[in-house]
Parts: sequence; structure tokens; C-alpha cells
Amino acid sequence: MTRRGVICMRTVATFGMGFCLGIFLNVFLTVAIQNVKQKLDTGNEMYIQENIELNNESLYLQDPEQLIVPPYFEQVSNIGALGQAKEFSTGAKILCYLLVGPTTHKNAVHVRDTWGQRCDKILFFSTKKDPVLETVVLNVPEGYGFLWAKTKAAIQHLYKHYPDYDWFIKADDDTYVIVENLRFFLNPLDPKEPVYYGVRFKQFVKQGYMSGGGGYALSREAVKRFVTQALLLKDQKLCPNKEKRGAEDLQLGHCMQAVGVEAGDSRDTLGLPRFFSHSPMSLYYKVAMINRLHWYWKYVWYKHDVGPDCCSPHVISFHDIDPRMMWTLETLLYRIRIHHDLQPPAHNTSTSTVQTPVQATSLKSFELKKNPSE
Repeated sequence: MTRRGVICMRTVATFGMGFCLGIFLNVFLTVAIQNVKQKLDTGNEMYIQENIELNNESLYLQDPEQLIVPPYFEQVSNIGALGQAKEFSTGAKILCYLLVGPTTHKNAVHVRDTWGQRCDKILFFSTKKDPVLETVVLNVPEGYGFLWAKTKAAIQHLYKHYPDYDWFIKADDDTYVIVENLRFFLNPLDPKEPVYYGVRFKQFVKQGYMSGGGGYALSREAVKRFVTQALLLKDQKLCPNKEKRGAEDLQLGHCMQAVGVEAGDSRDTLGLPRFFSHSPMSLYYKVAMINRLHWYWKYVWYKHDVGPDCCSPHVISFHDIDPRMMWTLETLLYRIRIHHDLQPPAHNTSTSTVQTPVQATSLKSFELKKNPSE
């Protein structure tokens, strides 16, 4: 073999050995790095889990009254040691009921599956049987124009079949009710008093009446007086009990006033409303509502601001809530946990001064229904 051939063989051998060594080192380093990474990840997971457990333990072992929360909230805590609920009663027995029709049954299902499950009982009054909603079928004409007839029949049914409930909450299929806040408001009150609460309007009825959309809470005595007294009145100007048509909230307001049922004040200790006939989209953003809610300011009994400070921290109801917004509220309120103890006070928009947003250039997209009884 010539010298040139020997050199060529050595070159090929050297290249082969280097190539094999490179593959070996690459495999070795890859495996080593993966092992190290796995150990680090496992260590991090253990560290995170330990800290979660420690944080949870410290949270549960704290006195609930000492938890760091926004100072303006009135605290009512039922959390005891190790997260176990203290023995407590939900207080007043609450029956929620909705007046629905065959075309709105599909929307009412979302009420049943969200806030409605927190009522002690929920009923759906309709003119058509629905096994999904287990509707109570009323023998009245169907249609929005006959809502007053449906209201009278529903309250008569409640009085006859559910005398042991303390409060009866009427809502629409596009109403969202925070039932815990409703209980917080109603528990100290006496259901034997003739009173009802809601979004109080001031037109047409001297003492005012409660808007239907935002929901209203009837005491047991209010239901009793409506059935045993109001529906028996002969003076149709005092209570139009012979009529089938009409705005149910306004007609009910006339009848309640006629039999001494008070239109109650449901505002909190700061004078902020709890019931609302509009959605959060119309309330919490600081843009003047006068151009798109002009009728609202003429009707609402208690004036209030718009923006983050518009409403009571103990807000009870919103209206004009479609199924998408209903599930959004359900998730934000009940499935998301805020770690207030990790919130820098300077960056808390709930307690700091809020800058007024830029005025909307077009209000057409924000227009709401012009009829306050809808």
C-alpha cells in the first residue's frame, strides 16, 4: 500500500472515531440534561405543593376576621378552623320564581343551572309543560301582553302551595341574582311585615313600585295580602285585578299600595342600591347614561352614580343578562379566587382613585330598551 493510501485510511478512521464519539457524547449529554431537568421539575413541583399546602393551612388557621380584604366590605364569614364551615343557618327560606313562556324556556335553563340552584326552591311558571324545567302550567293566555294575568295566577299558586316560605323572589329569564347577598339583606327582616323590595321606580304609584326586570322580593305577608285582599278589591283604580293585560310590575305596585304593602328601601348603609334593572355593562363603566338611559333617571327612585362606585358591594341583582353574560358572572363570582393578600394596595382599582375613561364616541351600540317595564 502506498503512503498516500495509508494517510487516506487513517483520515477515514479518525473521522469515523470522531463521528461515533460525537454521537455518544450527544446521547450522554441529552440523557444527563433530561435527568437534571426532571429532578428540577420534580423539586419545583414539590416546593410549589408544599407552599400551597402551607399557604392554605395558614389561611384556614387564621382568624377569618383578620383576613386581608378590601376595608369597605362588611364581612360575614362562615369559615372556621381548617376550612370547615361553622354551624349556621341560611336563615330565611327563599323561593325564587320565574314567569317564562315557551319561547324563553331555553334561556331559563341557564338560570336553573347557575344562580337558581342557590335558592331554597325555584319554580318556572309557564303556559306549556316542559319536563326539563318542570314548569308549573298556568291556565292563562300566553304572550308578553298577558304577563299581568300570569303574575296573578303565579302568586295565587305560591300562596296556596308554599305557605312555609318567608320570601318569594320574582325574576326574569335574563335576571342574575346573587342569592347569598339576597339572604344577607333579607335575614334580619321579618317576613310577617307587609313589604316588598327591588328596583324602586317613582312614576304612576304614589309610594313607588318595583321594576320587574331587576327582580323583586315579596314577603310572606305581602303575598298573603295580595291574594286575600288585593284580588278581591272592586275598585279597579286601586287594583286592576280584573285586567289580564298590562305591565305586571306597575299593576302589582298599584295593588300592593292599595292593601298597605310597603315599597321598601333596599339600599345599604352607604345609600347604595342593591337591585338593578340593567346589566353590569351599563353600570360599572363611568360614562354618562343619560343619553341611552334617559327614561331610567326619570323613573328610578334613588339616584346613584355610574362607574366602580355605582353600586353596593352587596349588590343583589342585574337585568338584561344573556346566557353568555350569565355564565361569565357565574364564573367570575364563584369559580375564580382572588388572592387579596398578594394585592399591592397602590394597584387596587377597588380602593384607589379611578380615572374617568374617555367618553364613548358612539352610543348607538349601548342603547337599551326604552320601556322600563321590559
